[in-house]
Amino acid sequence: MKNLNEYLSIYEAGRIKGATKSKPDEKVKWELDPKTDDKAIKQAPIDKTKVSKNTKRLLAKFKTEEDFFVQGRAGWGKTSVIKQMAKRFGYEVIVVYLDKAVATDLEGIPVPTKSKRGTAYQEMAIPGWASLIIDNPDTKFLLFFDEMNQAAPDVQNALMPIVLDHRLGGKQNGVVCDNFFVGAAGNFEDENDAVSELSGPLKSRFKPLIIWESNTPDSWRDSFENYIHPHWDDKLGKNLIDKFEQNAHLFDNPREIEHKLLKFIYKIKDDEDKDLFDNEYFLDRLENLVKSDRTRMEKDETAALADYITEYVQGTLPAEEETGRNSRGGDKSQEMIDPDTIKEIRLALKRGYISNGGKKYGVSKENVIDIVDEDEVNGEMLKRLIKRLENDGLKIKYQTNDEWKKAGYSDPTTA
Repeated sequence: MKNLNEYLSIYEAGRIKGATKSKPDEKVKWELDPKTDDKAIKQAPIDKTKVSKNTKRLLAKFKTEEDFFVQGRAGWGKTSVIKQMAKRFGYEVIVVYLDKAVATDLEGIPVPTKSKRGTAYQEMAIPGWASLIIDNPDTKFLLFFDEMNQAAPDVQNALMPIVLDHRLGGKQNGVVCDNFFVGAAGNFEDENDAVSELSGPLKSRFKPLIIWESNTPDSWRDSFENYIHPHWDDKLGKNLIDKFEQNAHLFDNPREIEHKLLKFIYKIKDDEDKDLFDNEYFLDRLENLVKSDRTRMEKDETAALADYITEYVQGTLPAEEETGRNSRGGDKSQEMIDPDTIKEIRLALKRGYISNGGKKYGVSKENVIDIVDEDEVNGEMLKRLIKRLENDGLKIKYQTNDEWKKAGYSDPTTA
């Protein structure tokens, strides 16, 4: 049986785990996560001021080696965050894909054999991932079952001895191991018809379940910090990825940004025909990806992002415009707007109105540009400022004009 280093060598050579030589295109059923710079991950301190609710819940499970199940919406980087956490704690990660698995992928396959006296009996040929854990007792593993709530009923039954007793190789003759604990993830039923409720005993084992928050500032930051920046900064440059992070609110989830935009940009940025992909093309591509119910400001942001992508692909971005920072490293939106104006904008967004002549006029993120002197503050400066204020903790009372209208405030454009 292969030890850990042999498995890693096979992985790094590009072979597929779970496939066979006779069926090289067979879907991957399990894999050993490839090596990264584990030392750097372990040494990087946890910034306690930026720890999200998702991370806190996951951190508690790792601290106690308590088996866990994470349920959340697709595209929000659950698996990436879990893998990063595992490597921080020094675990090797084995991923088993339960939406592709059958029961024998967990229990093993009965093999007929004979004793020395010729008596016929059966032994279990255990799966490769299980032998990897058994053969490396001094290595700590996270055994991660992905898409757990898409597992067929017989597969869930086969999981029971693994989850309840940490027994590998079947309920009857399996081997109990103490060098792994179990993690799992899945989506919600409204996202995929194949998703079903976990069996009662399985669900009980994983309580309290971790319900992964999505589409919050924390969840966006987690996705960019734990996957998108580490994976794409070296390929496309941190400035471009920062630009997508600043405009993340336009999109439905991080996976859409990566699969529909970053991968495309990476493939065509050095292509001889890159001139074909102009501003009109990128604006059209974004319009088909971003949210349909955008505010006027968000439509402007979409157009500005299309401009930026176009200049990036064509190689025409000025250095100062690309970084968005002055020589002292300060935020240009802060440097160019009068401090008193910043205070007025902050207060108006926080309370949701401005007062003029004894009357209150509604202010939202959507219409704030209408109450500012456009000779002093242009739209791009204002967008950067609002992003900075939100990052600093400003809670904007009204996002849309309809919200302040319902509160009974007057239209500021009539003031």
